[in-house]
Amino acid sequence: MSNQQSKKINWRSFTSLYIIFSGIFILLSGVILYLASAGRVAKWTHLTILGLEKEQWQALHTIFTFLFIIASGFHLYYNWYAFVSYLRKKTKEKILLKKELFISLLLTVVIFFMTLFNVAPFNYVMDFGEYLTESWSDDTTEPPVPHAESMTFSELSTAIDMPAEEMLKNLRQNNINAGEDEIIKDVAERNAITPLKLFEKMKTVKKTSETSPYYGSGLGWISLADVCKQLNIELQNALQRLKGAGIRADASMILKDIAKENDKKPIDIMKIIDNKKELKN
Repeated sequence: MSNQQSKKINWRSFTSLYIIFSGIFILLSGVILYLASAGRVAKWTHLTILGLEKEQWQALHTIFTFLFIIASGFHLYYNWYAFVSYLRKKTKEKILLKKELFISLLLTVVIFFMTLFNVAPFNYVMDFGEYLTESWSDDTTEPPVPHAESMTFSELSTAIDMPAEEMLKNLRQNNINAGEDEIIKDVAERNAITPLKLFEKMKTVKKTSETSPYYGSGLGWISLADVCKQLNIELQNALQRLKGAGIRADASMILKDIAKENDKKPIDIMKIIDNKKELKN
């Protein structure tokens, strides 16, 4: 009889242990998500932490939290009588009138509103988290436009002023076949590469005598200084040409941002800075 009882699962103990283990994992995944890169960078580069991508950590964190809540309900169910007995005992001892209850309640309310209204020191925690998130991003990992991986080649073509035919031609030269209406991330997954790597392959153009140095190059998403390097243009000359055209810019600005602020397209800016005429003194 005792052997049969020992083989039965003690659901009360099982629930308690599961709450402990899942609580540890929720803590771990929460810290990782606090440290992880922004979603746009994570999806574009498929960056991983401990072998898992951000979306996978988000899914695990959500599911374990959901099950943690359910397990907590069962834990309360299995320990209901002990819980009620404890409350009755403490009520008789008039613990509800003790100052600790009011202090803890007040502290909870204060933390809630200080966090809600971004008040120090809690705003420092959020700002530091944002700093960590953005630290993953640079010119090599940032997508050309937000959610580029979810766009079709036709949509991305319009967004970065690069002909879709050129994108697909460049991909074919890299042994990758795709159609204008296909989604970037689907083609990347099919070829076992990241959207970033796919983009690098699609924007590489073999220049001919019939094309300008910037035609179909996708230069709109890099800085003015880097554009000048790729086009072999003196940066100061480029800045003077832009100034002469009534366009204010500096070397660190992204070409598409310069274009947007001046109601133009990146290709218009490139035409101005790539002017082959001598500058007037």
